[in-house]
Amino acid sequence: MKRRESLKPLAKKTDELPWDFFDRCFLPIIFSHAAATIVSFVLQILRISQISSFSLFLLFALITISFTICFHNLQVSAAGKAVLITSCDNQIGYALARQLDDLGFTIFAGFTDKQKGTKLKEESSARLHILQLDVTSEKDIREAFIYVHKNLPANAPGLWALVNNTTWAAFGEFEWLPPEVFKKSIDVNLMSVIRITQLFLPSIRKTKGRIVNVTSITGRIPSELRSTLCTVKAGLEAFSECLRMEMRKWGIDVVVVEPGSTTTGTWFDDKKIIADARDMWSQMSDETQKYYTEDYFEFKVRSLPEYINSDKEINLSSAVKALADAVNKTFPLVRYTPITKQEKLQTFIAQHLPHSVYRILYT
Repeated sequence: MKRRESLKPLAKKTDELPWDFFDRCFLPIIFSHAAATIVSFVLQILRISQISSFSLFLLFALITISFTICFHNLQVSAAGKAVLITSCDNQIGYALARQLDDLGFTIFAGFTDKQKGTKLKEESSARLHILQLDVTSEKDIREAFIYVHKNLPANAPGLWALVNNTTWAAFGEFEWLPPEVFKKSIDVNLMSVIRITQLFLPSIRKTKGRIVNVTSITGRIPSELRSTLCTVKAGLEAFSECLRMEMRKWGIDVVVVEPGSTTTGTWFDDKKIIADARDMWSQMSDETQKYYTEDYFEFKVRSLPEYINSDKEINLSSAVKALADAVNKTFPLVRYTPITKQEKLQTFIAQHLPHSVYRILYT
């Protein structure tokens, strides 16, 4: 399959934004408005006061937002707390390990190839440890478990936080994808998270810490060409929700971080995306190739945001901030969504409006 550079669409710059403060303040604002309306009505009916509902709303909003800001900014002490981060091979895991190390946490950074962690070790403090951790290898997982517990900070009862940061996918329409692609996607993105979480959970229970699962906004707003990614991320979302309900009694927070397509692109290499696509094309039957045509196939793959963003410098500050907050905030949100304004609107429509409205606008 020939490489057609002219088929690569132009990328549009879209910055992902941290919505955590907005998400935390949304309900207090709604409560303030409802309370102001009710109190104003009661006071006027009883002829106690003629104060307007708008004035009461400003008062209630000021009070609730002030408390929310204090609540939102509380942080745990990093001293003596250990964090395990998987897949630091990618930009997000690497940047998160650096940031949490700067905050004073003891970091165990997992790499599929331990040698790739040399640079991170040189740039970090002595508290950061590099682990050989292929998340699909039972041997690596068990050896990482032993190493982590032998090297916990002094007097630490267990692991404070586990950040499951692994993502793998191949892109294309469902008819292009062999079953082995779905199996690998499930093994890497879902089964590895379940296995690692299960193994480290007793240690996290001792610290009443948290489990942070990095999913993707595609887990809630599916789209074409991403069936492998959407399927496993939706499954990881469901697993996280179930785990959150079960862990509440132990005081363990389960947090989901859902980056948008801009950040998702940093998980993938454009050459690897095209190589995988060519391999899938070669495995298609002659009949399927005839229906889709080679030009259509390659254009669809190159039009993916993951491909467009994979070879560019992306601002990851929103995604890294969300992950760091999930680890070091005293009261983390259950879900962080560092996504673009367009994705935030699309998610709102998908979750809160009739599905027919979503289909008209986005399909």
